[in-house]
Amino acid sequence: MTRVIRFALHCLAAASLAFLSTAHATDIDCDPASTRAGLTPSQRLICESALFSMGYQRIYADQQRLLKAGSITEADLAAFRKKRDSCNSAPCLDTVFREWKAFAAQAHRKQ
Repeated sequence: MTRVIRFALHCLAAASLAFLSTAHATDIDCDPASTRAGLTPSQRLICESALFSMGYQRIYADQQRLLKAGSITEADLAAFRKKRDSCNSAPCLDTVFREWKAFAAQAHRKQ
């Protein structure tokens, strides 16, 4: 492995650890001190991947804003979470995140 790749991996690992320690609250508890036995495979993917975790935090914050504005409903959130929690792989989770972004873009236009 080249030094550049090793450096990039070390930076990513450091960023992941820093991110986990400063993560904002969502409906998924990624606290390493808590038990993760109750997490679905998709929730574990979100907790274990810095990219998925950051992406989900953005989605969660957007959902809360849209919910507060009345642009989406609790049923919309429940449908998203059901889709999210049915994923067993990163590509599935990526698709669910992309679908949410498209849905949210339409909801933002309605505001």
